[in-house]
Amino acid sequence: MDVVLLSGVILIISALSCKTTDRLGVSVLVGFIAIGVLIGKWFRFESTITVDNICRFALLLIIFNGGFQTDFSKARPVLAISSLLSSLGTLLTAGLCGAFAYYVIGFEFYQAMLLGAVISSTDAASVFSILHSKNCHLKNNLGSILEIESGSNDPFAYMLTVMFLALATGGHQNILLLVVVQIVVGVLSGVIIAKFGQLLLNKFNLSIDGLYSVLLCGTAFLIYGTAEQFHGNGFLAVYIGGIILGNSRLVYKGFLSRLFNSFSMIMQILLFIVLGILCVPSSLKAVAGSGLLFALFLTLVARPAVMYALMKPFHRTKKEMALVSWAGFRGASSIVFATIVLYAGLPYSENVFSVAFFVCLLSAIVQGWLMVPFARMLGLTDE
Repeated sequence: MDVVLLSGVILIISALSCKTTDRLGVSVLVGFIAIGVLIGKWFRFESTITVDNICRFALLLIIFNGGFQTDFSKARPVLAISSLLSSLGTLLTAGLCGAFAYYVIGFEFYQAMLLGAVISSTDAASVFSILHSKNCHLKNNLGSILEIESGSNDPFAYMLTVMFLALATGGHQNILLLVVVQIVVGVLSGVIIAKFGQLLLNKFNLSIDGLYSVLLCGTAFLIYGTAEQFHGNGFLAVYIGGIILGNSRLVYKGFLSRLFNSFSMIMQILLFIVLGILCVPSSLKAVAGSGLLFALFLTLVARPAVMYALMKPFHRTKKEMALVSWAGFRGASSIVFATIVLYAGLPYSENVFSVAFFVCLLSAIVQGWLMVPFARMLGLTDE
C-alpha cells in the first residue's frame, strides 16, 4: 500500500479511536498503541537509529509544547510543591522501584535500577486527555500540580536512565559531574536560546504568517540540539525554553499555541504507534507476572509513599495526596527511555523494555479508567 495512503488511513483511524477511548474513560495512548501493535504484525523497523530518532524527535516536541502551554501565573502558587515532586519525587520513586525489583523480583542490580529509572516519570498527556474528555476540573490547584510535575519530571528520569546505563555498560563516568553538566547545560541552553528565539519572532517581520511557526519549531530543535551537543539534558532544555517562550510576549501567540497543540497531538500519535510497532505481544505475556507485581508496588506503595512524604509539609490533605498518587500515570516518555535501554544491547535490555511497556499499558488502562470516578469520590472535582 502507498505510504501516503496508509498514513492518511492511520491518522483518520487514530483520531476516530479517541471517541472510543473517551467513552471507556482510558487514555488515548491505549488506542494509538493498539493501532501500532496491529501494524507491527506485518511491518518492523530495520534500523534502531531510525526508531531512536523518531522517538526523540516526537518527545522533544511534546515536552516543548507542554512548557509552551504552561501558564506560569497560574503555576506560581504551586511551583514549589510541583518542582519538588518532579525532581526529588522522581529520584525517590526510581530508587524505591529499583530496590523492589532487585530485592523482591530478583533482577540484576543495574537491570533493576534501569527499570526504576525509566518508569519513574509520569505522563502529562494521559492525565489531561482523560480530565479534558470528561470535562473534569480538579480543585485546590491539583490540576496545576499534576501539569507541572508531569511536564517537568521527564528530564530527571532521562538523566537517571543515562547515568545507570553508563554504569551498566562499564563506562568510566564521573556521575556527579555528569549530573551537574546535564542540568547546567540544559538550563543555560533553554534560557539563552529561548530568549534568542523570542527576539527573532518579535523583531523580524516575515512576509508569510506560517513562517512564524517554522521559526518557533526551529527554535525548539536548536534548544534541544545545542544542549545535547554540549552533553546537557535536551529534554530539560526544551521544557524550560517552552515555558519562557510560552510566557513571553510573542507575535501571533494565539495562532502558535493552537498550532503547536496540533503538532503535539500528531507527535503523540506518531510516538505511540511507533512504540506499538516495537511491542511484541508474546514478550508481554512472558513478563506478565513480574510486570504485574512491579506495577502494584509502584501504584499502591512507592508512588503514594513518596507523595505523602513530599506533600505533607505543604499541609495537603490525605485525599489530595491520594488523588495525586493515583494520577501518576506511566506513558510514552517511560517507554521511550526504555527504548534507549533496549538498543544498548545489554543482556537484560529486552526484559527492561517489555516490563516497562507492560506497566505503562496497565497504568493507562486501569488508572485511566478509574481516574475521574476516584476524583469525584474524593470530592476533589469542580464541575
